[in-house]
Amino acid sequence: MKDERVWSVLQKLEELEKNPNLEEGLWHISKETGLLLNIVLRHSGAKRILEIGTSSGYSTLFLADAARENGGKVTTCELSPFKIQLAKQSFDEAGLSDYIELLEGNALETIERLDGPWDFVFIDAMKDEYIFYLSMLWPKMRKGGLIVADNMLSHEGVLGIEAYKVTVDILEDGSSVTVPIGSGDQFTCKISE
Repeated sequence: MKDERVWSVLQKLEELEKNPNLEEGLWHISKETGLLLNIVLRHSGAKRILEIGTSSGYSTLFLADAARENGGKVTTCELSPFKIQLAKQSFDEAGLSDYIELLEGNALETIERLDGPWDFVFIDAMKDEYIFYLSMLWPKMRKGGLIVADNMLSHEGVLGIEAYKVTVDILEDGSSVTVPIGSGDQFTCKISE
């Protein structure tokens, strides 16, 4: 990632997260996780990218930078009006709005209406809903598509996270590995139809 405009917005969001007077918390992925996702997306040429949990748009910017390079688009889902407004502002400031579609509302209802196939999905939302996101999206993944779920190590022992790990490990048409970067990410590739 070489776009200084994007880096400037990312830095601004990092500083904003430190503000103790925010209306809501803005937890975001680590910069290293964002860079890894950006590199994986660029390498794979992914064009249809879905994100569950926009928050401030921090992670979305890493995804959208790669989508722009690949001639693709990021569809991202968020429920919080505060975070939606902040994310839209961040996308505009970074010059990436044309590569992002922000869907407002409950992610479980939103993704049910979305058609596949998806090249790449990033999950970083309600931890107790991870298993439901997976069950709804797995049939909509293309062969070779990748689902990455955040917080596998930082939320170890949380029921929703543990259920997700067990489920991806037993998928007959998937291959999965936990990558110990940032909060820990589970990479699951759909290896057959």
